Amino acid sequence: MLLAPPTLILVWLMGLLSLGLLGGGAWLVWEWYDNWALNLPADRRLLVAGLLLLALPLLGRFMLTPFLGRRPRAGEQEMRQMPQGAVHRIVRPDGAVLHVQAYGPENAPVLLFTHGWGLSLAEWFYAHQHLVGRYRLLVWDLPGLGQSSPPQDHQYDLERLAGHLKAVLELAGKQRVILCGHSIGGMITLTFCRLFPEALLHQVAGLVLTHTTPTNPVQTAWGAPLLRRLQGPLLRPLCAVTIALSPLVRLMNLLAFLSGLSHLGNHLMQFGGTETRGQLDFVVHHDLRANPAVAARGMLAMMRYDAVDVLPAISVPVLVVAANHDKQTLPAASDFITRNLPHAEEVMLAPGGHLGLLEQHGEWLKAVEAFAERCLPREARA
Repeated sequence: MLLAPPTLILVWLMGLLSLGLLGGGAWLVWEWYDNWALNLPADRRLLVAGLLLLALPLLGRFMLTPFLGRRPRAGEQEMRQMPQGAVHRIVRPDGAVLHVQAYGPENAPVLLFTHGWGLSLAEWFYAHQHLVGRYRLLVWDLPGLGQSSPPQDHQYDLERLAGHLKAVLELAGKQRVILCGHSIGGMITLTFCRLFPEALLHQVAGLVLTHTTPTNPVQTAWGAPLLRRLQGPLLRPLCAVTIALSPLVRLMNLLAFLSGLSHLGNHLMQFGGTETRGQLDFVVHHDLRANPAVAARGMLAMMRYDAVDVLPAISVPVLVVAANHDKQTLPAASDFITRNLPHAEEVMLAPGGHLGLLEQHGEWLKAVEAFAERCLPREARA
């Protein structure tokens, strides 16, 4: 799932529970077999209990997932694979190779999308389906995720990621651009504004900040008072253990998927309860593909992030999108961003969680399209 302070702990709890069920089931079956092989009294209840415990982490998703996520409504489009766009590969000084896909006419104004941590450019499926005919869309995979390779030194500071965003922005040429970021994508966008303010004067026409925060997400997540106390003694060491034991965490993620716990965790932590099964599956399958070490290094980098001071200096219009049930970045974080920006408007998605832009994609797209029409000259979009 999208790695953030609350879910970092949940990932480990789900993984350890899955391992515990698997190990406990195997031990009970072995106890039954050991007695049977030695011609001792073998209690069949051990075998039955062991097989049940083994079935939960290996087959539990077939029992659990039918109750999670809804079927698409009549006429509602379910998430699918993104069509192939024009591919650009950008080699960066740190050794990362960024995978970028472009859609739409080159002479059209540009919407540049930066996805959330642990996901990929496929997050922008609905944006592509709705906006590609009127704008040029640039979507990219953050380093170490999707089809982008990681930096050689395995560093993911927000300042470096903002430099990567600047490199992707150069593909827009002289066209006006709206920068759209979700979660860490919004953090990268705000860091970009701090490091490259000249871009706001000459090329960037506006920002769309969706479900994001102006500071360390530990400060703005669900359970923040407790998480702040746990950041030093638990969260940072847990990230380090995740990096060191990345293969084990991959195994735990697989078991959490097979048991259905990954579906349940994402349902509770990432959505507002009205997501489709395809949207839920989209996030769950990214859990399996994302490298746990990359995810943990990104979490450590986010703990060093702060963009509060840059907010009053952002002169371009900004659309801030919040969700009423967002546990990763509480709506109060969006409210703070809106109050401290000179030219901002806020939209609340309801019901919606940290992936409200998927869950309520119709409302999100309506807000983004209206904002783009105000920011970009009509003749440029003709």
